[in-house]
Amino acid sequence: MTAHSSFTSAMRGLLDLGSLKTWSVIVTIMGDLAARRGSRLSGPVLSALTDPMGLKPEALRVAIHRLRRDGWIDSEREGRRSLYRLTPHGLSRTRSVSERIYGTEAARPSQWHILLARSAEELDALGFDNAVYLNGRTALLPDMADASVVPPALLAWSIEPGQMPDWALACVVSSDLENEFAALSTVLGGTLDDRFGRDWTLVQSTAFRLLVLHNWRRLILRLGAGHESLLNKDWSGAECRVRVGDVLSRFPRPDAAVLLAQLTP
Repeated sequence: MTAHSSFTSAMRGLLDLGSLKTWSVIVTIMGDLAARRGSRLSGPVLSALTDPMGLKPEALRVAIHRLRRDGWIDSEREGRRSLYRLTPHGLSRTRSVSERIYGTEAARPSQWHILLARSAEELDALGFDNAVYLNGRTALLPDMADASVVPPALLAWSIEPGQMPDWALACVVSSDLENEFAALSTVLGGTLDDRFGRDWTLVQSTAFRLLVLHNWRRLILRLGAGHESLLNKDWSGAECRVRVGDVLSRFPRPDAAVLLAQLTP
């Protein structure tokens, strides 16, 4: 199998997992390659990385316009090229989920608080991103959260981590989402060969890295911040996290300037 055909086959395996939203792919790319303050990514690099994903130039332009409008990215001109960077808002949002995306394992609190409210509205008003809602009036809150702001009107008890019954696990992750983690993990099983991707260009290996990262990011962020820490290590997402980490190690994050140099005749 040639380098081109092996790359095309690997990308196809990831693309078959589901359709891509162009704006979300750009968020993944910018968050991976331009997350350092002052980092910029050029239009030609964005195009070269998204073309193997089947994203069209017009869709790219529309998505960039949307992200500029929403305050995620800024742009400027340098000669004939456009340069893009994350805004302070975009940087903040990116860094807030960085550990969940790139971490080698889920953070596991030593203690939880079980919350019981009089109504679902009262519980929702707390606004804890890492709370795990078991039903409309009951939630689990990890000790990483600031439990001191829980209103005294709510019943709040500290509990030690224990065995989660199946009905509670079903509240944490749906079977559909767990199947999606398993599907991504299965696709990444083909990357375990030491020869995988060895003869790809830098642009190809970076495009593959980013598509793996994007598929992982869209799945892991569908879980609440505290949810993964409740799941046993034999759930499908745990193996998937390990395999994603292997891909990111095999294809390290390149410098944007080096990528651009590869595209310049």
